[in-house]
Amino acid sequence: MKRLAYINILLAIWGIVSCSKSFLDKAPQAVLSTATITSDTTTLGMAVNRLYGSLAWREYTLGRQQWSTHELCADDFIPGSDANMNFFQNYSYLADNGYVQQYWDRTYQNIHYSNVVIDNVTAVAKSAPASALLYEAQAKYFRAYYHFDLTNVFGDAPLRDHDPSAAEYNIAKSPHADIIKLVIADLKFASAYLPTRQQWGTSNLGRITKGTAQGLLAKVYLYEQDYVNAKLYADSVINGGEYSLYPNYRNLFSPDQLYSSENMMPGGYIFNSSIWSGRWYNPYLQYQGLPAFANGVIYPSANLVNSYESGDPRLAATIFTKTDSIIGYNNNKPVSFPAGTNYANKKVIWPYSYWNQSNFSFQNVNPMFLRYADIVLIDAEASNEVGNTADALKYLEQIRYRARGNMSFAATVTAGMNGGAGILPQITYSSKSQLRLAIWQERRIELALEFNRWFDLVRYNKVAAADGSNGTGYTENLLKNVYGRTGFSYAKFSRFPIPATYITSSNGVLVQNGNW
Repeated sequence: MKRLAYINILLAIWGIVSCSKSFLDKAPQAVLSTATITSDTTTLGMAVNRLYGSLAWREYTLGRQQWSTHELCADDFIPGSDANMNFFQNYSYLADNGYVQQYWDRTYQNIHYSNVVIDNVTAVAKSAPASALLYEAQAKYFRAYYHFDLTNVFGDAPLRDHDPSAAEYNIAKSPHADIIKLVIADLKFASAYLPTRQQWGTSNLGRITKGTAQGLLAKVYLYEQDYVNAKLYADSVINGGEYSLYPNYRNLFSPDQLYSSENMMPGGYIFNSSIWSGRWYNPYLQYQGLPAFANGVIYPSANLVNSYESGDPRLAATIFTKTDSIIGYNNNKPVSFPAGTNYANKKVIWPYSYWNQSNFSFQNVNPMFLRYADIVLIDAEASNEVGNTADALKYLEQIRYRARGNMSFAATVTAGMNGGAGILPQITYSSKSQLRLAIWQERRIELALEFNRWFDLVRYNKVAAADGSNGTGYTENLLKNVYGRTGFSYAKFSRFPIPATYITSSNGVLVQNGNW
């Protein structure tokens, strides 16, 4: 594989031989007909590469599926021109919502692609055992990734641990706990047999690695409030030396840095008009770009912007404002914004020289679905929860040190930053509850606009409840009483409804989530 450009080519090829044009019309639960696979290393290798292609955001409408289920119910984005996004912001979406169904369909489709590989490695193992093991490890990682994402969105859901026969199209939901068991087992297998980033070598940059699997395991355990194991696997990543904090926070998101030292799960898209016909642009960019050039479906919220500490350089690295300009575009004059819109996601905005065919939507993009800073903050949070305050403070300071421009707080004072007051004072809390909130705030800022905030808010409510809080709970209080989202109910909206069409077509086998 020659990095992600080659992956995108294989995505196109594999899509021709394995995708149905009308997969939404297939059997319930978005189960596709089994792809034709011959048990040889070449074809299975292409099937594995197809899994990477699913992350490149090339597939139709994936942008709106992702933001509707991962961000819009939270507080970092507000809806723009797409009125449907308002349903998620004000919690008026129903079980027949098309965006939620599209997410369900796409996720099960990707689980299907994973199982196609896993179910066919046995024959390859006879002649090429090393290749078979490598294919299986990658496929099990992706199966775990998509099941973990699925259960975060829906809670209980049908578990797919193999490619189903026709008789298995309608199956009941599995409990969240059973899905997590499969996720953990798959990730442990992947971490045991995947090469490290260094072992893969430069020709395979973009591949998931041993550290990627360990990092996702740390995240799974954090979400499950198993802090001992969360710290264990986060420590393994940090001590393993595969990844590190990239020194420049702004440039970390540049399309030039698809394989930076921090990017543990690259989802980059490389524009190539010779490969694609018609739909060249990428929904990841299209749905959150500048309103003058793209659909402008969602924008960063004022609440997010106002939550940055004074002088934090990450604000200017993350938020594009009405007074900002794009280097090389329109004589460097400010870009026009529609009335009522003040901000855009600067992590996807780069100089005019990056625009292919002078089109804002025809750009390379660099989304990261797991990055090293997340793992460092997981270690900080888990350390705090198990009473290891020293490690919690150490890892929190590593993130703030990089945010200052790889400087200590004292150095920023000496340098006269923020009028001599310095920026991002070092956190020194000894109280577990105070330090917890500081780490949560750091997650919001460091990982802003990267599909973490909603899932974090959902789990924060459970963490606060476990710590003895009463009343409406952390998240319900935040959304209802602080932000005025009076329609929010944690009991109902912390999980999305199973798409109504699959409830109906399952003949009573698939039961709707509670409170829906």
